[in-house]
Amino acid sequence: MGINLRKRQRIIDTTVNLFLHSDDVRKVSVEAIAASACVSPTTVYNQFGTRDTLVIEAAKNLIRDIVERVRVILHSDMTFDDKMRAVISNKLEISSKVNDEVVYKVISQDKNIAPYLEKIYTSEVRQLWMEMLEQGKKQGFIDTSLDQEAFITYMNIIRAGFASQAGLFEHWKDNIEMIEKLTQLMFFGFLKKDIDLFD
Repeated sequence: MGINLRKRQRIIDTTVNLFLHSDDVRKVSVEAIAASACVSPTTVYNQFGTRDTLVIEAAKNLIRDIVERVRVILHSDMTFDDKMRAVISNKLEISSKVNDEVVYKVISQDKNIAPYLEKIYTSEVRQLWMEMLEQGKKQGFIDTSLDQEAFITYMNIIRAGFASQAGLFEHWKDNIEMIEKLTQLMFFGFLKKDIDLFD
């Protein structure tokens, strides 16, 4: 990694760290980021152009971290139900440490981050979903008749639905109970008893 790339990554890491320890991300200035990263504000602007671009890079860093943690969980020796609990609690733990501005940009698929989300979804997340599906089937947690195409279509509908309800996530910590209920619905549906709907 070249000097410029290392410097860029140090600025991003510093930004994420400052965001994690700030009550209001909007008050974290470029000057404060530069001072903590031991660079000049000019260097920050030369690397990123605007503060908003730096926030986007911090959000991308968060996404990469979540994807990597999910990969580690899915490839672990835990049972499927423990893996699902770990994935959900891990996402909530990471998100709870990050201020709403960053989380909102990610979940609302801010126009500046949407292409990155699509790229990482196509190249990594979809494959993790497939692994999750197969592991769930093997351990008896997911209906074996569910094929990959239907599963991916369902997950795409869920993704689009969450993106369309961006307001719910603008102050997501205030709406955590609703988000937990939606997650429950996503995994288990709303029926308490099995009904053969297509007999």
